[in-house]
Amino acid sequence: MLNPIQVLCSDITSLSLEPEPFASYTEADIISTVEFNHTGELLATGDKGGRVVIFQREPECKTEPFSQGEYNVYNTFQSHEPEFDYLKSLEIEEKINKIRWLPQQNASHFLLSTNDKTVKLWKVSERDKRPEGYNLKDEEGRMKNLSTVTSLQ
Repeated sequence: MLNPIQVLCSDITSLSLEPEPFASYTEADIISTVEFNHTGELLATGDKGGRVVIFQREPECKTEPFSQGEYNVYNTFQSHEPEFDYLKSLEIEEKINKIRWLPQQNASHFLLSTNDKTVKLWKVSERDKRPEGYNLKDEEGRMKNLSTVTSLQ
């Protein structure tokens, strides 16, 4: 009879013989920090490539009551770029060291992200997506009825 340690080791050995499932990922894709906001609705991750990915928790569906814990990508942006400190002759990595959500004061969410040198403040908010531009005006310069616009000129 095998004890739990032997089973665990045999499982690890068999896993290592499998083809590498993450072979297409690079060092920059490795997550370096994770932070939930105060309500748990949003989850922000920072990686070694300086990117921040924000996930939003899906609302509970009445037909699928156990789907509440699922998070989907809400927003992605590049927070930090690699830079060089000429005074110290030192390369500053873009790796996100820490993310911190600030307490919510209004409809927008604010978060801080930091690498080894810089702290950045980000505003995360929703905007209505609406078409804008000169091609949405008629010949007299008045806005066309947006529900009737079928193509851009």
